[in-house]
Amino acid sequence: MIQFVIHKKPRPQQRHRSNGRWNYDPSAKEKKEFAMLIRQYAPDKPLEGEIDLHLTFCYKRPKTHYRKKDGELIRKKIVPYYKKSRPDIDNLSKWVMDSLGDFFLDDSQVVSLNAQKVYGSEDLIHI
Repeated sequence: MIQFVIHKKPRPQQRHRSNGRWNYDPSAKEKKEFAMLIRQYAPDKPLEGEIDLHLTFCYKRPKTHYRKKDGELIRKKIVPYYKKSRPDIDNLSKWVMDSLGDFFLDDSQVVSLNAQKVYGSEDLIHI
């Protein structure tokens, strides 16, 4: 089992673009930077076989989830746990899976994917 947390705001996979002559991935630079960041957690040899992947995309709570009391921010009693707004969870998952190239031979090895978007105290990705 490989498990780690990256303290970075989750990014979605953007649609590939075309300028008439060639296609390009507008997320390529950010995915490469993320891949270099997570490389330290990669196994010595790429994993083989089926992979069960669990992803948690945590977003810092917006100011509307808090109220002021005596000049101090206090979280309201009723605020959502799950983030229901954009970006879409499939685009977030695709971005991470494309960046995990050093972890497995091919992302088709992922046979089970559990992903969720939640609110928390800071932006992070738990893999």
